[in-house]
Formats: sequence, structure tokens, C-alpha cells
Amino acid sequence: VLNFNYTNMVDFYFNSEMNERITIINIHGKLNSDSNPIIFGYGDEQDRYEVIEKLNKNEFIKHIKSFGYFKTKNYRLLTSFLDSARYEVAIMGHSCGISDRILLNHIFQNDRCRSIQLFYYKIDEHKNDFIEKTMDISRHFSSNAKGTMRKLIVPFSESKPLLDYPQNN
Repeated sequence: VLNFNYTNMVDFYFNSEMNERITIINIHGKLNSDSNPIIFGYGDEQDRYEVIEKLNKNEFIKHIKSFGYFKTKNYRLLTSFLDSARYEVAIMGHSCGISDRILLNHIFQNDRCRSIQLFYYKIDEHKNDFIEKTMDISRHFSSNAKGTMRKLIVPFSESKPLLDYPQNN
């Protein structure tokens, strides 16, 4: 499980027996963890990044996520997994915005990726964010890979809404 959340939200979706059998990679760190510190920042080194980099001021790029990824082995664990076997992606609660563009591009456009399953947010009986999420995901595919995107994203008719997370009273 690639967890982008800093909390133990994954535990809500998996029972304790399953948690013992799966590996959870907290790619952006965990709350209150010295060994896996939280990574805040921007993960899109495409577009305007080169202009900022050429300014030769480290202060301007210190919050690029790549530099945070070097603090732990999480990114290497992820790439090792991506290179090891075929996989399916299930997206639960991630915005799929461009702040993680390089990472999501690597996951989605990998030859081993077999499908992208969206668990959408159900607003009411007639509204949800499924189409908006597909538009956000499209930004992680290069222009020559849009056909691949169409093959990978599981259609709405085969998708499910996110479960409601119980709120503490």
C-alpha cells in the first residue's frame, strides 16, 4: 500500500490481519515519526522547475519533494515494487493533483501498471467527483500516452464510492 496520508487512515480500510500481510509505504512520512519525517512540498519538476533551478538558489527548491524523498528509503521501496511485477492502482482519497506529478506519472505510465481504480467521493445521489478525478489523473500522462490512460482507468460503472470515515465525537 502506498500511503500519501500522514496518519493511520489505512487501518480504517484494512483489518489487523491484513495489515500484518501487507507492506505499507508512507511515502510522505508519518506524524510524530523521527525515522519517517513528514515531507511537505511540491513534486512537479516539469514545466517551470528548470527556470527556478537555473537561478542557482537552493532556498527556492528546498521544498521540492524529491529532496525529502532522500531522507528515507520509501521511494526506493516504491520503485523496487514498481519494477518487480504487474500491479493495479486503487486510488482512495488522493486528489491526484500535480503536486505529486512526477511520482504519479512514474506509477501510472509504468508498463507494469494494469489498471487504475478510482474510489470516488459521493457528494449526493446525483453528484460525485469521479470525472474530476479522471481529469486530474490525465495530467499525469504525457500527450502520447492518453490512449494508455483510457485503457487503464476503470470505468465509473465498475467503480465504488469511498466509505464514510467515522468521525470522533
